[in-house]
Amino acid sequence: MSLHTDKVYMRVEPFLDEADLTCRTVAIRKARKQHTCFSLSKETQHMIAPGERYRYECALVDGDFWGEYRICLACLDKFIEQFGGENK
Repeated sequence: MSLHTDKVYMRVEPFLDEADLTCRTVAIRKARKQHTCFSLSKETQHMIAPGERYRYECALVDGDFWGEYRICLACLDKFIEQFGGENK
């Protein structure tokens, strides 16, 4: 069970990046196959299992390349707990 609403998970900005992001897509998805979680901590790298919900983000970075990541909701919950969720 999720600790927060999808709206909160999509609004959270887990990466403080100075990059220029365009054509950005953010969504909460349900995995159909196994994916690597782009964990916020190198010590906790793990896989997102089929059926598990996760945040998906894709964007054109600095007009140069497409960046894409998937992060499980458990990792987002830890981020929200630690940093209060939203950073602007």
